[in-house]
Amino acid sequence: MNRKPAVVGAFILGALGVGILAILFFGGTRWFAKSSDVVVFFSESVAGLDVGAPVTFNGARIGSVKSVVIRVLVGTLTARIPVALEIDPAQVTWEDGSLGTNTVDYGRLIKAGLRAQLALQSLITGQLRVDLKFLPDTPAQPVGASGGLPEIPTVPSDLGQLRNELAGLHLQQLSESAQRALTALARVSDHVDAELGPVTRDVHETVVAATQTLQTANEAIHRMQPQASTALEDLDQLLTEARRQVAGRGAELSRALGTINRAAQEGETLLGSLNGLAQPRSAFRGDLEATMRDLAASASALREFAQFVERNPNALLTGRVTR
Repeated sequence: MNRKPAVVGAFILGALGVGILAILFFGGTRWFAKSSDVVVFFSESVAGLDVGAPVTFNGARIGSVKSVVIRVLVGTLTARIPVALEIDPAQVTWEDGSLGTNTVDYGRLIKAGLRAQLALQSLITGQLRVDLKFLPDTPAQPVGASGGLPEIPTVPSDLGQLRNELAGLHLQQLSESAQRALTALARVSDHVDAELGPVTRDVHETVVAATQTLQTANEAIHRMQPQASTALEDLDQLLTEARRQVAGRGAELSRALGTINRAAQEGETLLGSLNGLAQPRSAFRGDLEATMRDLAASASALREFAQFVERNPNALLTGRVTR
């Protein structure tokens, strides 16, 4: 009896058993564990988000993307993209036990601020992941068409927010405005260059003229320097001689000033005396007036005698005859 097929069959069954044991050993009880499925709806592009992409909580992997499908609403001709997430209960624990489908209260988590957000896995490949985090300050806006799965509200990703901000910037208008500004700046630069040439030449000519003027003034100063030195020396000698003359004549000037002072005092005394003699009730003035009256009477008598002699010339020989 040929026993080779039996050996081959036994070998194959042994290999399968070893493979199963290896899978169970290295994969743990993952094959028998129940996963927790949730759904999220992103309003932005999910390009780069593939099935099997990691689902993280603040960067720590807790699951993977299970499916990405498209739902078209015929009535409104709009499309929704539900992304099913498979959460590994072995990666998240509660204080009171393991996180399982029967113990997770997603309503409570959502009220606490649980949100889903797209995030980049790699800047080079552009692959995305789904990151769960608590953002209590963001509003919860569920779509409500989850098909029976718990729905986690979403928030725009950082890249989506940047894209929306860039879309609101009107880059075409900004580009045109920048181009017009650069064109105007080029015109201003050309105008400045055109105007700057003559101004530069004028400034150069002014500098040359100023240099020539300074050179001429320097030469004139050099020529006048000997004459100025001689004049200063003569003035110094004159001042020295005047100082010497004043020093030698100082005593004489003092005596002359004393004499002049005494003469002034005597003149002042004389004037005081004359003022006293000229007073209306002074004795000198009374005597002077009496003398003047006597002189006037003598003059009158002499005048009468002269008139008499003129009328009687013989009276000088015969004398005056008394009648």
